[in-house]
Amino acid sequence: MSDSLGRLDSGLVNLSSEVLGTLPVLRGDLLEFPAGVPGFPAARTWALLPAPREGVYWLQSADYSALAFLLVDPFLYFPERYQVELSNAELARLGSPGLQDIIVLAIVTMPPHRGESCTANLQAPLLFNLRERQAFQSIRTDDGYSVREAFDLDLLASTAVAG
Repeated sequence: MSDSLGRLDSGLVNLSSEVLGTLPVLRGDLLEFPAGVPGFPAARTWALLPAPREGVYWLQSADYSALAFLLVDPFLYFPERYQVELSNAELARLGSPGLQDIIVLAIVTMPPHRGESCTANLQAPLLFNLRERQAFQSIRTDDGYSVREAFDLDLLASTAVAG
C-alpha cells in the first residue's frame, strides 16, 4: 500500500493522485469510509472534490494514489426518476439524526468507446454525512435501479448553455 498523503504544517495534507495530480486538502475535510468501499476494504480515507461541471465530483483515495472515482449527483442527472429513502439504520451509520448533512452520489463508469453513454451505479449510491465526515456505499438491490444506468454526462452543461 502506498500512502498518498504528504503532510503540511498548516492543517493541509498534500494528497497525491495519479489521476488529478497533487491536491492540497484540509485534514478536517477528509472523509472516512470505516469499512472501506466494496472491493477496496483498506481504502478508508478519502477526499470529495467538486469537478468544474455542476453535479460532478471526484472521490480520491488518500490511501491509494491510483484510486479515484468520478461521481454524479443522481438527483440532477436522473431528476424524473431517482429517489432514495434512507433508513434509520443508514442515518445512524452516518452519525446523523436527519437528512440535513447528507448527500447521495453515484459512481460513474466512463464508456469504453467515444459516442457511447456513461453509466451511473444507482443501485449502490455513496452516502455522505458532510458534518461528521462519515460515508459508506449503500447496496440497494430492491429499489429497481441498475448498477449501469445510462446517462449523458454533458446534459447539464448543454442545458446551461441553451438556457
